[in-house]
Amino acid sequence: MTIQLYVWLGFLVISVLLGLRLNQLKEPEPRFFLKFLFYSLLGIVSFPIGGFHIPIGFLLSFLFFPKRNSRYKWYGALVGFFFFIVLLFVPLFDQSEFRAESQQIGAVSIQDDSFDQMTNHILRRVNAEGIKLDRSKMVFTRDGDLQSLEYLLLVERSNSFQQIRITYDESGELSYRQVDELNKDSGRAFFEKLVDFDRVLSAVGDTEWQDFVDQVNAPLVQLAFDGLYDMYTYENEAMFMINREGRVVKFWLQRDPVLANSIQLSGLTREGRSTGERYIILYNYSIHQREDLTDQ
Repeated sequence: MTIQLYVWLGFLVISVLLGLRLNQLKEPEPRFFLKFLFYSLLGIVSFPIGGFHIPIGFLLSFLFFPKRNSRYKWYGALVGFFFFIVLLFVPLFDQSEFRAESQQIGAVSIQDDSFDQMTNHILRRVNAEGIKLDRSKMVFTRDGDLQSLEYLLLVERSNSFQQIRITYDESGELSYRQVDELNKDSGRAFFEKLVDFDRVLSAVGDTEWQDFVDQVNAPLVQLAFDGLYDMYTYENEAMFMINREGRVVKFWLQRDPVLANSIQLSGLTREGRSTGERYIILYNYSIHQREDLTDQ
């Protein structure tokens, strides 16, 4: 059960118990208990405007100014308003609802520790053991400076799987936003088919950067990741694989299919348009024959 559900349960219990108690103290009035609950519910009702929650119900309660037992009915409105305030702070503590935010982290380069520092920011913010990649896109200069990044992650929580989008741009800002949530039953099969996030990070950080750059002549290099584990067979000279030493080598299994994840390496102009240079690089593969993954 999430913190938010506990708050709502506490609101209902306190409203009912307080209403029953005040029902014994008030002046005679038909259906007082139901009227008290109405004021309690009115006090907690809010309306979101531009990211802010306006206590519209509590404000409207002034329009229904009671004539009989007014003091006791106001207690109900105040109880509702108190829990309205509590619910405003729940997202700060409840990991079941991922709070959107941004972090200013500055310039990032794949050639120094700043990429690892950005990764540590992400792992601390997401704060989960089970993190998998749905898809990703990174754009670098030839020198390895990160221009833009987008991760779409699937994160396992206690009661659900959260889909979280993480973006970075040239302003040096790292942004987080939850875009979807799947229950454990419907999301488990898809979650299991995705690659572990740390495998993706290793494919980028542990591979010789110059090996990526040498494949294209464009000023910008784009790496696009598909998180699904899939079957690949040799198609043309535009297929590569990352070997055990972190080097990009020609795909040499011309006959045998390979289960792997892939990176689509593309060249971009400075304006972000494709130059037509496009290659497939395999990593995280499963090969049952010939384990010497060296350049052929």
